[in-house]
Amino acid sequence: MQNFERSSLNRKLNIISLLSTATALLFVFGAFAATSVVNHRQAESLQLAAFARVIGAASSGDLMLVDRRQAHATLAALEAQQEISAAVLYDRFGRALAEYRAPSRLGADLAPLDDLDPETLLAANRAGRALLARHMRVVHEVRHGELAVGAVMIEADLLPMWLDILASLVVIGLAMGAALLVSLGLARPLKRSIAEPIARLIQAAQKVSVSQNYGLRLPHTRSDELGVLIDSFNTMLAQIEDRGAALLHHRDELERQVGVRTEQLEKAKNAAEAASRAKSGFLATMSHEIRTPMNGVLGMTDMLLATGLTEAQRNYTQLVKRSGEHLLVIINDILDFSKIEAGKLTIEYINFNLWDLLDDIHNVYTPQAAAKGLGCDFDIANDIPVAICGDPNRLRQIMANLLGNAIKFTQEGRIMARVRVAGEDAQRVALRFEVHDTGIGISREARARIFDAFSQADDSTTRKYGGTGLGLAISKQLVELMKGTIGVENAPRQGSIFWFTVGFDKRRVDPDAPGHRQHTLEGLRVLVVDEQDASRQELVQQLEAWRATCEGVASAAAAFEHLVSAARAGCPYDAALLDMELTQTTGLALAASVRAEPVLRAAAPDTHFVLLSPERLAADPVQRREAGVAYQLVKPARAADLYACLAARAARLHHPSAGAPAPVSDAPFAAAARRARACFLRA
Repeated sequence: MQNFERSSLNRKLNIISLLSTATALLFVFGAFAATSVVNHRQAESLQLAAFARVIGAASSGDLMLVDRRQAHATLAALEAQQEISAAVLYDRFGRALAEYRAPSRLGADLAPLDDLDPETLLAANRAGRALLARHMRVVHEVRHGELAVGAVMIEADLLPMWLDILASLVVIGLAMGAALLVSLGLARPLKRSIAEPIARLIQAAQKVSVSQNYGLRLPHTRSDELGVLIDSFNTMLAQIEDRGAALLHHRDELERQVGVRTEQLEKAKNAAEAASRAKSGFLATMSHEIRTPMNGVLGMTDMLLATGLTEAQRNYTQLVKRSGEHLLVIINDILDFSKIEAGKLTIEYINFNLWDLLDDIHNVYTPQAAAKGLGCDFDIANDIPVAICGDPNRLRQIMANLLGNAIKFTQEGRIMARVRVAGEDAQRVALRFEVHDTGIGISREARARIFDAFSQADDSTTRKYGGTGLGLAISKQLVELMKGTIGVENAPRQGSIFWFTVGFDKRRVDPDAPGHRQHTLEGLRVLVVDEQDASRQELVQQLEAWRATCEGVASAAAAFEHLVSAARAGCPYDAALLDMELTQTTGLALAASVRAEPVLRAAAPDTHFVLLSPERLAADPVQRREAGVAYQLVKPARAADLYACLAARAARLHHPSAGAPAPVSDAPFAAAARRARACFLRA
């Protein structure tokens, strides 16, 4: 079927003509063959039946008298009939009384009859008339009067009949073959009258397709369906030609209009770009110019607050200061946004201490959250790097925007800042920063526009909380400049989660810079002395995360015993963290008593004592030096400062030739007093 579909039209017509004619002739041939076979067999059956009746009438007396000789003589008369191949006379018991056989049937088996009842005779006649058998048998009952005296069976050879039928079929087959050839010859001109116009149509369509000449027409004189087809083809070409001319005209007109519009758009584009540049330059200039006097206003306000004012004057001045600070934030946002639009905002790549940066941010926003009655916690993973290469100012700005929004839109609950390692390889480390709040949350519809400029969650939020809506837009631009991603999700219970992921280059970090390697405390033995279980366990977990060998004790006596036992065993502690607030003594006194012990003075002279004290109980440098305290940290101690204190001891432990670390000034302690946070001091 697939080959037929791919054939040419002329071949298809030949196949159809051949199949239709051959099918008709085959049906005729089959009908003739079946009729010939049926007629010949019927004639042969009638002739055998006639012979059987004649032989039966002639031999009825012989069967009655059981005269075998006369019965043989009667059957011998069948020798004159060449088509008779065998005959048998059966007595009334079904036994063969006499037989006749032609020379071709001398060895054939002629079975006796079991009985002469009508059913047996009918079955014998049915068995002897098989359709395609060579021999046909007829069994006839012989009666003498009303008495059945036997039966006669006559068998005919059908080979002459089959040869006659075959000859007839050969003749009719040759006649049909000749008729088929004649029909194909007569159909050829008819097929040409159908195939040739269609072939002309195909050639014309191909020529039009190649040359695109729609003025071509096919002349004809036909009035049949093919003529209608050719007329339709000519009409279609005329319509296409007319439409092509119309399209060409419209194209020329459209090109002219497009040229005019393009020129207009180009002028409008140039004007818009000039206006945008002018606007960006104006915003940048004005923001810068406004920010300068605003800093003066805020400075003078601070000075005014330091003078003696009445309560009302102080309230008015503080209101002016807060308004000025809010205005300065807006001005800074507008300046950054104008830089982004102008494409002048760049990212720096410098080495900085990530822990110090996060701690500074924590110090700034914890008081702001506390002023609204909110908790502000930082959850920083222990496996984040200390020293990284990036833009700390832009990172600080992003975190400030997210934390500021969280505090602004949260009325109760907590603010949580979380930092985790999102991915790391030999070249870069990706950090994920998250800010969780328990505020008003963000609807699914608002998430699509929350990072657009001058857009907030909804109008009511804008009216209630104020702001320009630039903070998140600027944060998104900064994150994208740092080749990161930013997004927002709803918190599991209440509030929202703002997150961003930024990659930092590890190859630019100086491998010899302090704090570059986080796990440099491996092998350092530290004893933690704190009576508060929670704070002691927190310190132990922090030190173990830095791979230090750490133990914690809950009393001064236990600490003294541990230090003495370790010194006597020859494995003294490398450092000890002493809480200033102990029940029966102080951390400073414990350090002094340990230093006064001869065993410890001889076996563990290099044990570093780090004193953890509240700002109000901080010891002066003379007391720390006399007690042998190496560092003092204001509680709660910053992880970065604690790490720096212990890293100095670990460096001397691993590299004894390096000598003592450079002394640390007392300036960090003064800064800690201002920030109410911890920094470390060198005694």
